[in-house]
Amino acid sequence: MHVVIIFHTIGGYHAARLRAAYTVCQQKCWRFTAVEVTDNTIEHPWGDIRQEITFPYQTLLPVATTPALTNRSSQSTEAVSLLFSCLDTLKPDILAIPGWGFPVSRAALSWCQRNHIPSIVMSESKRDDEKRLWWKERLKSWLYIKKYNAALVGSELHRHYLIELGMPMERIFLGYDAVDNDYFNKGANAARVDPDGARRRQPQIPLKPYFITVTRLLKRKNVLRLVEAFTAYRQQIGEDKAWDLVICGKGQEEISLRNLIGRNQLYSCIHLPGFVTYKAIVDWYGLANAFVHPAIQEQWGLVVNEACAAGLPILCSRTVGACHELVQDYQNGLLFDPESGQDISRTLISTHQLDVSSRTTMGQLSQALVAKYSPQRFADGLIDAIKAALLARRDLYI
Repeated sequence: MHVVIIFHTIGGYHAARLRAAYTVCQQKCWRFTAVEVTDNTIEHPWGDIRQEITFPYQTLLPVATTPALTNRSSQSTEAVSLLFSCLDTLKPDILAIPGWGFPVSRAALSWCQRNHIPSIVMSESKRDDEKRLWWKERLKSWLYIKKYNAALVGSELHRHYLIELGMPMERIFLGYDAVDNDYFNKGANAARVDPDGARRRQPQIPLKPYFITVTRLLKRKNVLRLVEAFTAYRQQIGEDKAWDLVICGKGQEEISLRNLIGRNQLYSCIHLPGFVTYKAIVDWYGLANAFVHPAIQEQWGLVVNEACAAGLPILCSRTVGACHELVQDYQNGLLFDPESGQDISRTLISTHQLDVSSRTTMGQLSQALVAKYSPQRFADGLIDAIKAALLARRDLYI
C-alpha cells in the first residue's frame, strides 16, 4: 500500500500531522509520501521547519530549482502539469487531497478517477463560511464531492456540510485539524519558568502583561476592529492598569493597522513584531495572559489549537470553526460577536478582571480540550478514511 497526501505547502502543523501518519503507515508496512506544491513560504512564512520533516516528501515547484517568475500557487498550470507526472511516478494506491476548490485539488481528483485510485478529501469547509447558492452547491456535489470515496474533516460542522453535499456520513472521519500540542505546551511552560530567558531570546516581548493574537493581517481576520475594541478597553480599565496587545503576523492590512494605531496613539501599548517563527512563537504564547482570535470568517483557526496547547484563556469570535470544539464560553474562555467592537471589548475587560488563579484554571481546561485534537488523531482518522475509501471503491466495481 502506498499512501500519498497532498498539501499546498508543508508548515509546522502539517509536519506534525504527517509525522504521525508516517509512523502509523510504517507500523502497517505501508509506503508513505507527502507532496507539497511549493516550499515557497511568502504567503505562509513558517520559518525554518526542516528539522520537523522526518518523512518522505516531494516538492513540485521548489524555489531553489524553478525560475523566479514561476507561478507556484495551487492555481498554476505548472503545478497541475507537474502533479500529473509526479503521481504517475509515485503510483499511489490511495490519495488524500486538500479540498476541491483549487486546480491542483481538482487535477488530483481527476487523476484518481482516470486511474481508478480511491481518493480522500481533506476538508474544513462549513456551511456558514460564505453565502451558499443552491445551484453552485449542486454542481459542487456532482462535479467533486460525490467522486471522493471518503473524507477527513476537522469537526462536526465540517462533517454536516459534506453530508449536505452528498458524502455518506459513514465515510466521513474527524481529525484533520491538529497541531503538535506537546510542542506548544512544553515551549510555553519553559517560557513561564524562565521569563528572562524567553525575553533574551525574543527581546520584543513586552514587559507588561499582554493579550496576544497570531494571524495574517487580512480584512477577514478583523484585526482593525480588535484594535478599536482594545482602545475602548484601555479607556475603561485605565491606561496605567491596562494590559498591552501583541499582534503577530503580516499581510495586506498592515498599513491600515499601523495608521489606526498611530491615530489612536497606541504605539506604546500595541506591539507588531511581524511574523514570528514556529520556533519562537512558544515564548510569546508562554508570557501572554490571554489569546484573542477576532476573525469574521475562519473555517477552523489552528492558532486556537496552539494557544490552547500553550495553556491560555481563549477569547474567540463565534464564527471561528475551532470555537465550537475548543472554546467553552465562561469556562476556558469567552466568545464574542466579531462584528461588535463593544462585545470584543467586553471580553477583554472581563478577562482582565480575572485573578491569576482563574486564568490558570481556564488555561488548564484549554489544554484538556485540545488534547483530543492531536496529530495522532489525524493519523487515526486518516487510517479510518483509507479503510472506508478502499471499501467504497471495491463496492463500486462489485
